[in-house]
Amino acid sequence: MVNEKKQVKRNLYFNIFSLLANVIVGVLYTPYLVKSLGIVAYGIVPLALIINQYVSVLTGSLTSALTRFYTVSIQRKEYTEASKFLTTSFVMIFCLIIFLFAFLFLLIRDVDNVFNIPVDLLKSSKLLFFFTICSFFISLLSSVFNITLYAANRLDYLNVIKIIRTSFKLMLVFCLFELYDHNIAYVGLANLLTEAIILTFSCYLFFKYSESSVKLNYNLFDIQSLRVLFVMSIWVIIQQLGDTMIYRIDNVFINKYWSSKESGIIGAFTELGTYTLIIAGVISSLFGPLILQAYSRNEHSVVQQMTIDRSLSVGVLLAVIVGMLCGFSPIILKIWLGEGFVQYHWWLYLKLFTIPFFAAAGVFAFAARAWNRVKMPAIYTIGIGCLNLTFVWLIVKYFNFGQITIIYILLICLIAGIVQSYFLNGLVFTSLYQGTKKIILINFVKILSVLIMVSIIGFLLTPLFQNFNPLVSLPILALTGLLLLVLSFKVFLTKDQLNAMIALVYNK
Repeated sequence: MVNEKKQVKRNLYFNIFSLLANVIVGVLYTPYLVKSLGIVAYGIVPLALIINQYVSVLTGSLTSALTRFYTVSIQRKEYTEASKFLTTSFVMIFCLIIFLFAFLFLLIRDVDNVFNIPVDLLKSSKLLFFFTICSFFISLLSSVFNITLYAANRLDYLNVIKIIRTSFKLMLVFCLFELYDHNIAYVGLANLLTEAIILTFSCYLFFKYSESSVKLNYNLFDIQSLRVLFVMSIWVIIQQLGDTMIYRIDNVFINKYWSSKESGIIGAFTELGTYTLIIAGVISSLFGPLILQAYSRNEHSVVQQMTIDRSLSVGVLLAVIVGMLCGFSPIILKIWLGEGFVQYHWWLYLKLFTIPFFAAAGVFAFAARAWNRVKMPAIYTIGIGCLNLTFVWLIVKYFNFGQITIIYILLICLIAGIVQSYFLNGLVFTSLYQGTKKIILINFVKILSVLIMVSIIGFLLTPLFQNFNPLVSLPILALTGLLLLVLSFKVFLTKDQLNAMIALVYNK
């Protein structure tokens, strides 16, 4: 138990180091790209990432399934089974890469028929897509190696990998831009070089820190393991397809029916949301391995209490952060991206408001995947995704009144996102642990209350600080956010929940 507590604390510290790296890069990277490329050219970068997300629907489902079965096997000391799952997954990943590469090559060739891309940027855009997809394939191999670290609760090493990925992405882009040219293709090339470095480091960690009884051998490829992984992967694929139709479809429609300028703005706001989720990951990622390990030991009371408490804690934390970003958005956008983005601050509200519920639901998802209950959420998620896609298409097709329509699109996606993330995952959790429905609804109200309260406070205080020098306004905003976080934790968390959060950092 002492070792586990020490490891959790070590994981937290490395999570914080990773967070700091992401904050520094987040502050510098997106503004640097926007200023170097221009908003029109930058608008193509998020589109390449959208293709990666669709591809990850297939491949990410496999690593998700492998994480579950490999970790359970390791915790139960079934090393032969763990070796079979690991070897079988590598074979599946290689087959998927070969299959997808041919398909994606055709997509890259005709990318201008899929997205709205200016003619003068077409050649560099195709290279951007090519490099980005290749870097994603390499990252898949790294992720399979790194599952062994997750199963051993070595999030510290996983965070070292994240820090390398984040920092090298910025450094290599800067070097390529300054030494050669401000070309969007170099954004993809920087990602490709970074992923090659990470794959090398991941191989080193795998062979040094994986269980000695776990082997990676082609002869351990197992049809039964393939069948088990395939069944879970199919349902995860279906769920992630639904996720993509909810969380990324807005940028596709905005690019197609408006221009890469508007999609670039939405893409920048989406990046801010991504960095916010990384902040949530500092805390929430600590609980994934612990929940899975507790499940493997049949400690279901621990799984239930940990999931409910940590879901609320993460939700409240993100509600304060998102409330600050939205409430003070005119100040933050002016400093971060420039005066021209301030007029779109209501788009930022609609893009970020789903994040606290998404982060809280992520803790529920840890429990659901530990139980291998992925079928029901997959079916409902694809249904919600299809409805969201249909409503967005109808609005764009028949009720397009200019940029005001973008507000309607973002609002529909926001509602769909909250329903799919918090309520659907909460429903799955209540089916696993009876009698938890009321507390999940109460926690939703708490998270929503914090989000609205902090946003209103930020909105009311913005005129007071709007004309301050950034060196003055940013420390004031940070102090305000810290005070609101302490107040929210004191008001909305129970004493035990608050003590559990404090214990992550400090133990007597």
